Amino acid sequence: MNDQIKLSKSLVVAYFCMEFALDDEYGIYSGGLGVLAGDLLHQASDSDANLTGVGLAYSLTYKQKLDKNGRQVEEDVLIDPVKNGLIKVVDDQGQPVEVMLPIHDRQLRIQAWIKKVGKIDLILLDTNISKNLTADRQITNQLYIGDRDHRLLQEMVLGIGGVKMLDAIGIKPDIYHMNEGHSAFLSLEIAHRFKQLHRSLNFDAALEQSKQKIVFTNHTLVSAGRDVFSFDLVSTYLFKYAQTIGISVNQIIKMGKIKDTSLFSMDMMALHNAIRTNAVSQYHAQRAKEIWRNYSLIPITNGIYFPRWLSPHKKLLTAPHPSVDAVWQAHQRGKLELIRYVEQTTQKIIPANALIISWARRFVLYKRPLALFWQLDWLEHIIKSSPVPLYFLYGGKVHPGNEEGKDLMSQVVELSKTNRFKNNLTFIPNYSLEVAQYLVRGSDVWLNTPIEGYEACGTSGMKAALNGVLQCSTNDGWVREVDWTNVGWLLDSQHISESLYQTLEREIIPLFAQTKTTNFQPWVKRMIKSSQIIANHYSTERMLSEYYSRLYRTD
Repeated sequence: MNDQIKLSKSLVVAYFCMEFALDDEYGIYSGGLGVLAGDLLHQASDSDANLTGVGLAYSLTYKQKLDKNGRQVEEDVLIDPVKNGLIKVVDDQGQPVEVMLPIHDRQLRIQAWIKKVGKIDLILLDTNISKNLTADRQITNQLYIGDRDHRLLQEMVLGIGGVKMLDAIGIKPDIYHMNEGHSAFLSLEIAHRFKQLHRSLNFDAALEQSKQKIVFTNHTLVSAGRDVFSFDLVSTYLFKYAQTIGISVNQIIKMGKIKDTSLFSMDMMALHNAIRTNAVSQYHAQRAKEIWRNYSLIPITNGIYFPRWLSPHKKLLTAPHPSVDAVWQAHQRGKLELIRYVEQTTQKIIPANALIISWARRFVLYKRPLALFWQLDWLEHIIKSSPVPLYFLYGGKVHPGNEEGKDLMSQVVELSKTNRFKNNLTFIPNYSLEVAQYLVRGSDVWLNTPIEGYEACGTSGMKAALNGVLQCSTNDGWVREVDWTNVGWLLDSQHISESLYQTLEREIIPLFAQTKTTNFQPWVKRMIKSSQIIANHYSTERMLSEYYSRLYRTD
């Protein structure tokens, strides 16, 4: 696969994303979108791809704290750019490179920092400049926090400011890749620059030509995850910019208009102005077609960056013929590390011989974090009648403004404190890359419960399966692409809780109970199959190769 990428090494790609998960110290990410973007940059470095990342240089992140009711509260943490290895972009005289963006009735100054990710440059845009108004200095202050005005301004900075900054520092992309629709305004600036080079063209013709350079990856079909703004808001902030590039603001609104509404969609604009769009799993592509009937999304299933997620103990899993005994011993080492981590962070003690089942991701309604707790009497019966200790671990964050998600999380936290479940259920606070690594490397079973058709891909399960953690999931996202017979367990999405309880009682617990008598071969054979499915099909190396061959192609 590397050879395919190297053939296209001369192709210059700019990869725009609102968040990048690089490490826990530099917290400019919120969830799976950022983790994927971070994995992609690491892979691009390994593959010698000529790719530059473009994002925002947030000055604040947050740590997740729980109040006395188990409800998430956010503790702001200041991000030190120098401590986190950022280098300010300066000109030949050592002065910060700045670009200007007209917003409303004023000019906004934007500077940039470079964060090295291996061989890859990540360009991060920053409005915290003394010459900007105090409010404007706060535009890039924090990810996904603020009102709609704040979000729209961030997306103008990312899209329009990103193109301007790349040009100012001499990077001339052949492909502009929008990872989600947050950067969709970039198409306006690219078309404007194309028109300046070809003055005989009107803006619409220039936009049509510039589409050849623009591609879009859509990740979410859930309406709450898609950015939508009122026409009035778009008009207020883009009116001056529209004048600058010689078009009416109504032309911009038309690009993102949701039919029969007065709403502007960033996804619609991205779809309208990209030459190609990809979905992040085969099923996601099918579902997207039901929503956007006039667009066909190329199915390029997400992948994961193995060096970040595969336990050092479990590298033998990806060998051609791993020893069952060696795999089992390696799994026990990873499991013991998880048990120790849980004890250190929560003071909860998990028996070494427990069957550990983990649910860890963003707390949102469609992911159904409460599926396990539908009938507490039934769950308690399962726990008490199990021939092996049964332990459930939960982790994850909520976007700060998502009160519904906070309610869901607090219910899990409160249940973990009750006499009925305190010895079998733990919530691990302050979810992070580190927590995720412990969970995907040391759990026995990975629980995934989204409403079928809502999880575009679901890469957390890939990370767990790579480490031999068995999948128990609804048939959604990437899971739908795999035959799980004698490998994992599929749940009935329509009757999720009942299906989960029955699967635990009749299949998962009895199979794991065999390991008590040293008959761990049936379980380990499933582990090996799970890991090899991921190793053969779900790497970022494969994903990046498909980007070059199917999404970035210039024919």
